[in-house]
Amino acid sequence: MKKLGAKGIKVLKTCHLLVVMIWVVGVAAMAIINLITPQSGDELYMTFYISRLVDDTLVIPGAILTIITAIVYGAFTNWGFFKHRWITVKWIVSILVIVVGTFYFSPKLDSSLEIANELRDTAFTNPELIWNHQVSLIGAFVQASVLIFLVVISVFKPWKKKR
Repeated sequence: MKKLGAKGIKVLKTCHLLVVMIWVVGVAAMAIINLITPQSGDELYMTFYISRLVDDTLVIPGAILTIITAIVYGAFTNWGFFKHRWITVKWIVSILVIVVGTFYFSPKLDSSLEIANELRDTAFTNPELIWNHQVSLIGAFVQASVLIFLVVISVFKPWKKKR
């Protein structure tokens, strides 16, 4: 397969960095949003609504585009997909973050949004919403930390090349 030239790699790297930034900033924003202490049922609903908006407009597109640009990187540059251990770690951890976010955290957010919308002021005492919020708060900070870790290993490229 034909590889990208130097200029193509620079364009790809720029695109990859931009979409990674969108993903990381989106997850960090969701973590910060989870720190808000709403004073009313309407504020509670808006907190979850804004989280859903950030997830839909930053996190999900950022994650998808990161994977797409990573596939292009693997296929059209000499980096490959699993040529180096740090790249393998990035693939495994990135896919894990996406799967956990999609199938665990996103449904919790949707459930919280629905509960807050239906119950408003009485939602503050709803056990499911309280649990979802605690899990989402911890999960958002863990995911943001993990994504920052992936950025760090991208810069430092630790671990030796596979044999």
